[in-house]
Amino acid sequence: MLIHAGLKGVSPFGWLRIYFVSRVANSLVIQGGNVFRLMLLKKKYNFSYTNSLGITVFLVWVNALIALLASLFFLIGNEKNVVSVGLDLSSWVLLFSLTLLACPVLVVRLINRYRTAAFWNFRIPQLIANVSIYFTDITKDSTLIGKTISLSSIHFFFFAGVNYFCFHAIGYPIGIAETCFFTTAFVFTRYINIVPGNLGLSELVGGLISEHLGIGFGNGLVVTGIVRIVELLMILLLSLMYGKFVAFKYFSD
Repeated sequence: MLIHAGLKGVSPFGWLRIYFVSRVANSLVIQGGNVFRLMLLKKKYNFSYTNSLGITVFLVWVNALIALLASLFFLIGNEKNVVSVGLDLSSWVLLFSLTLLACPVLVVRLINRYRTAAFWNFRIPQLIANVSIYFTDITKDSTLIGKTISLSSIHFFFFAGVNYFCFHAIGYPIGIAETCFFTTAFVFTRYINIVPGNLGLSELVGGLISEHLGIGFGNGLVVTGIVRIVELLMILLLSLMYGKFVAFKYFSD
């Protein structure tokens, strides 16, 4: 997506380094990795903030929508589709999906309707407007959307598979519907950061969701913790592999 948006001069391994540092920074400072990535791409590769933010917002939107729709598909007619605050889970998921789907359209319409207002002369509102326009331009590329949806689906079902395996590993087998709903909550805790890396908060949400599904608070807490550790180990392993490659290349030269 970055190349499609005009990013030039960055190698695949160069992008991996940016990605690894961003992930570590997000664990230390709220949105620290995202800010680091935006500033580095702008300073080193002259890649605009508008494009960076537009791509980030688009990816978060697609990933969240894929997670919600996957949960909705498996929850409909499932015995774990329990009632919560007056509605069953599938109704709540459908409501959030429709709201998320409508958000880009509503934002663009509001911007177009009040484009002449003095409010848009300020820097931050202008940035929001530009990001929204860029977001709309991305959605017009059917090939790019198809690839993004495919990769987002693979990403979601990979984590769903990890969660499914972890629940079975601790001796608590669960169904696909519960796994997808649990994974959806897990995905959202990755995008809405309240503390650095949502450390502790993601585990708390995992426990509460598990309790709500009748799986047990402790089981959800343990699985979320295991997934976090596995994720960190994967990043560390890939970082070490990348570091060895760079060192080998340096001494070979």
